[in-house]
Amino acid sequence: MSDVAVVNPTVVINNIAIPVRPNSVKFREGKGEQSMRVQSAGGGNTETVFSNNVESNMSGLMFEMINTAANIELARGWKTNGNTNAATVTGAGLSRSFNGMAILNDFEVDLSSDGVIPIEMTGDPAA
Repeated sequence: MSDVAVVNPTVVINNIAIPVRPNSVKFREGKGEQSMRVQSAGGGNTETVFSNNVESNMSGLMFEMINTAANIELARGWKTNGNTNAATVTGAGLSRSFNGMAILNDFEVDLSSDGVIPIEMTGDPAA
């Protein structure tokens, strides 16, 4: 296990290293959400019941790109690919793979001097 913060990860989507805005990369593992409920066990006793909400077992990969024409075309391609995109995030001892990734929202392109393209992909749980 590395004791160095992961601050400059490498993001690869569909075998292409993606230039990302520093400090913008985030991900969700896709392990889903859990809940705890209480049921009566009789005689004034209770017990807890743990459950997994498998509907929430989706990973997420979020990052921002600078608004270059090449980056806009990359984002358009990922959107067109539907849920066939594959991504990896690596750096400082970290390695995560994401399959079945799709851009579900209609991403926005800010055409200003400091504009960015926020990307959010959703897919299968991370490996």
